[in-house]
Amino acid sequence: MKGSYRPPLSTSRRALLVDGDDSEFRRLIYRLSAVEERLRHARSYLGRRIGLSGPQYMLLITVAYLQGAAGIAVSSLARDLRVTSAFITAESRRLVARGLLAKRRNPHDSRSTLLSLTGAGRRRIARIVPEIGRVNDLFFGGVSAASFRCAQRFLDELAAGSSAAMAYIEQREARRA
Repeated sequence: MKGSYRPPLSTSRRALLVDGDDSEFRRLIYRLSAVEERLRHARSYLGRRIGLSGPQYMLLITVAYLQGAAGIAVSSLARDLRVTSAFITAESRRLVARGLLAKRRNPHDSRSTLLSLTGAGRRRIARIVPEIGRVNDLFFGGVSAASFRCAQRFLDELAAGSSAAMAYIEQREARRA
């Protein structure tokens, strides 16, 4: 065989290349994919521990931490979780039916709905908090304070870029439809 195959660069961004090579960038993508899959698995595990699906668990725990005194708006929850309001509405409907979430009209904006935990929802969360702590401590056990801050900045930047990439993809797909 005459030399090995070398695929073209998968990015043109200089910040993502090391000596003009994208190998480290590709490794980062592979690691992000592996971690994302592990996070999904952990979320599903924690959900099953309290009789919920992974997405339902994520919704319930996020409401618990963000509801404040008045509840959290569906639109704010969707923005924080980076999902659609339709997804939040569908999943919250199931959690309301199970008595874990309460839903009410926002007194400050009649177009908005607020979600908050019920007593049953608070008890369900309280039951799983020790397990959440254990999983999080293990998951992030090797992370230093400095790398945690750096990761936060990186993921904020990545989230913004991923939004731009999704808009581009949706635009391309719409043209082909």
